[in-house]
Amino acid sequence: MSNAPNQSSLAPPDLNGVTTPAPASPIPEWASEVSTPAFVYDERTIHRMLDCAGSFRESVGLKLHFAVKSFSFADALRLMAPRVDGFAVSSLFEARLTRAAVGGQVALNITTPGLRPQEVDEIGRLCDAISFNSLSHWDRYRQSLEALVSCGLRVNPQVSFADYHLYDPCRPNSKLGVPLDDLVAAFGDSPDRFAGLQGILFHSNCDSPDFDELYATVERIDARASGILRGVAWINLGGGYLFEDGRSYDGLRDSVTYLKSRYDTDVYFEPGSALIREAGYIVATVLDTFDSGGRMVAVLDTSVNHMPEVLEFELSPDVLGHDDAAPYEYILAGCTCLAGDLFGEYRFSQEIRVGDRVVFTNSGSYTLVKSHMFNGVALPSVYALDTSGELVLKSSPSFEEFAGRWGLSPAAAR
Repeated sequence: MSNAPNQSSLAPPDLNGVTTPAPASPIPEWASEVSTPAFVYDERTIHRMLDCAGSFRESVGLKLHFAVKSFSFADALRLMAPRVDGFAVSSLFEARLTRAAVGGQVALNITTPGLRPQEVDEIGRLCDAISFNSLSHWDRYRQSLEALVSCGLRVNPQVSFADYHLYDPCRPNSKLGVPLDDLVAAFGDSPDRFAGLQGILFHSNCDSPDFDELYATVERIDARASGILRGVAWINLGGGYLFEDGRSYDGLRDSVTYLKSRYDTDVYFEPGSALIREAGYIVATVLDTFDSGGRMVAVLDTSVNHMPEVLEFELSPDVLGHDDAAPYEYILAGCTCLAGDLFGEYRFSQEIRVGDRVVFTNSGSYTLVKSHMFNGVALPSVYALDTSGELVLKSSPSFEEFAGRWGLSPAAAR
């Protein structure tokens, strides 16, 4: 199960009394070198996913912006910066962080339903484009920002594809974007109200590998709001789509080429998970194993606190070495006192022992950015596997970080 030094390299004797080597561990060597819990991102995988996205960027003239909300680690943003056209942010702090990490040469686009009056001026100085989330925001802030940034609107196309209601931007009574019907009606009543409108953003999906759904959304907006689209300088397709092996990307290509040919406009795409999910791992150490009502439980030194979407989606994350046909079954559990701090049921070819390493894969997006320290469980250390395959420690948690959140001074925390 792991490369832990206290684990035997031999399997138990077979029926003839002959020992045979245990199957090779699925755990990579670098997983035994990290201090757990650990988050590891692989720079080579990020480059591979950027290669995939870059083929569209170059062939159809797509402008690629990485969605910082999915993964905000500064060194990774610096790694991406030369290979993207910009970054998509959702708050003033994300804008500050991204500017500090990558400098002023890369574009920043922002959209947020939580635009605060006291932050508007600074957002205007940091960002290059803003998509207002509502008509009331448009009316309230557009004149003060139009001299600083390119002003657009986020539109809710009012067509749902997402499987999870929690993550459906187009759910009934959605807070995200101007409903398409309302925008068309408002434009028809008073076109002058939209003087200065330079762009339209729609982000209408979540974790979809089907780009035909994107094209269907484009067709819907085009059919209803072509008069509005004729006047804009950019159209932002948002994110919510994944690049997967063997999948067709024709819907993305068709969406971009259709919009550019029909409206002579720039087209942006803002992937997050598509570029980072496969690049991330969470590595944990087994703290304890025991029988609970006839089922074996393995307690890890990580928690669903470090990947909150396990609870939000009610899904079990991918684990290296899991095999539905393997003989040893365990409930992998987190180390907090929350009864539901569980990752799921997994089967392995070897027994799990205290000290073994467990590696969660496809953990690059919406893990670190949502992590928290319930029960005082430290956030993961962060490591990068650089382009040469070397493991590099990027950050480590500290008690001072935890104590500072609760009002304890650095001096008192030492």
